[in-house]
Amino acid sequence: MLLVAAAAFAIDPVLESYSEGVVDWTNFRLVVHASSAGSTGAMSNVESAEGDARSQLEPRVEALARAVRIDHERTAGQLLDAGDAVADRLERNLAYWEVYEARYLASGGVELDAALALQRWLRPALVTMATMAERPPVAGGASGAIVDARGLEVRCAVSPEFVDTAGAHLYSIADMTGHAGSLRPPVVYVHDPADPVASRRAGVTPVFLRPESVRNGSDLVFGAEASAKLRELVTTSDVLRNGTVVVVVGP
Repeated sequence: MLLVAAAAFAIDPVLESYSEGVVDWTNFRLVVHASSAGSTGAMSNVESAEGDARSQLEPRVEALARAVRIDHERTAGQLLDAGDAVADRLERNLAYWEVYEARYLASGGVELDAALALQRWLRPALVTMATMAERPPVAGGASGAIVDARGLEVRCAVSPEFVDTAGAHLYSIADMTGHAGSLRPPVVYVHDPADPVASRRAGVTPVFLRPESVRNGSDLVFGAEASAKLRELVTTSDVLRNGTVVVVVGP
């Protein structure tokens, strides 16, 4: 049932399954499913079944949201438990989940699929983490970066860190502006660089990069040539400040 979400977006998204549902790393949303048995006949029974199914969704959304990896050290649950102003806003934003498909069965049972847009939910945290100052746009240069991490064991995270082989920092959400962080996460994950999602994010003149390895499960390590290209992007384009970065994962 959960794969209905993939069909609705007409792409092959990067999905991570949990007991509560699925994290869709391509469309950057959570998808959960609930069902309730009913008895054929009375409308009141159908309404009761629907209410029962809806009551299952909220705790499942929260449980799945808490499991989302922010980076190699933190989950979203830790942000929710921080006890600060950002945590308060994240708690309120959990209410933004929506039912996008309902199926009323001949038996009187009801099945519901619901989704929570992660950008809308996590925006207060992402804006805080994105610390780069605004500047006038850079004319020309690359429109985005496509990082081909296929063949590497990558665990998707909202904000992976890119480093060189010596461990020096190259890119993370801290390199984005607050405005960019309000619009998008620092990377989007796809299975194919030709995916329309990749094209929309990286634009028509992307730079292509290949990491050498993975560190801490989610962070990507780049060799000298790719590291130099990433450092060059800081001054020759707005790619890192705007977060127009795509990570291709899979076999």
